[in-house]
Amino acid sequence: MKKLISISILFCLISCYNQEKPVDKSKLMGNDYRLFQSTPAWTLAKAVEAGDIKKIKEEVLQKKVWVDYQESRFGQTLLMLAIFNNEYDTAKTLLELGANPNLHTTFKGKTSVIVAADNDDPKYLKLVLAYKGDPNSIENVFSGPKKRINSERNSALTTAIVPSVMGKKNLEKVKLLVEAGADINYTKKGIIQTALAEALIQEQMDIALYLIEKGADYKKPITLFVGGGREDVTVLYLLRSSIIDLDSEQYKKKMELVAFLKSKGLDYEKEPIDEADIERMKNMYPDNWQEYMKRY
Repeated sequence: MKKLISISILFCLISCYNQEKPVDKSKLMGNDYRLFQSTPAWTLAKAVEAGDIKKIKEEVLQKKVWVDYQESRFGQTLLMLAIFNNEYDTAKTLLELGANPNLHTTFKGKTSVIVAADNDDPKYLKLVLAYKGDPNSIENVFSGPKKRINSERNSALTTAIVPSVMGKKNLEKVKLLVEAGADINYTKKGIIQTALAEALIQEQMDIALYLIEKGADYKKPITLFVGGGREDVTVLYLLRSSIIDLDSEQYKKKMELVAFLKSKGLDYEKEPIDEADIERMKNMYPDNWQEYMKRY
């Protein structure tokens, strides 16, 4: 037991040393609290990383450290790092102390709402929305010689739609944003794709069906960027291009979507199959691709 205690103490001492050792911030990743080294918020940052609620409150309430202090490399706040690093209690504490979930970073212009929309756990998004987070948050960094917004900017809604390796709760996050007032047909300020288009491109059929049920414009052309150019396509085109496992829940939702569109005069069966998609089927289902093509 004494040996284990000694090892634990030694580990803590090494961790504290590494934390305090001066670093080259240009080499740090965005989730590293050492980005706040040598700033007025460094002690607060260490308290956030440690989950020390008492110390966090002391730094903000008594020592008057600015809770929304932004580190210089990416322009992130400690609220963003707490969400990114899955530290729910510290994120909640920072919000209770007045942290602004709508501040933008200086790197891509993300907000804490967008960071929360990117987190696999919907509770972070629910949290920031409860503290006046903007459901229509979009990245706002300008780029280019004429300061035009980059076309690759994301919104909280499109961010919530994109699937991650672990995330299976995208629909729940989308519902949280829509119920909070997110504009499902928004396509301004560098947001090229509507939420419905993003859902179809990402083959998130449950989300696409939900968005249509909520009034998404399914007749609006969808812009794809192919080979350095751009091409406008239809909802039916994207559905035809979605090669999904026939036994999956997403396939069931796709067929519900197909049935809905047919009731509105858009016939999926009449949409031609692209030669490139046929080749994909052959590669994915070499033994029964023709049968798959009849059913998909």
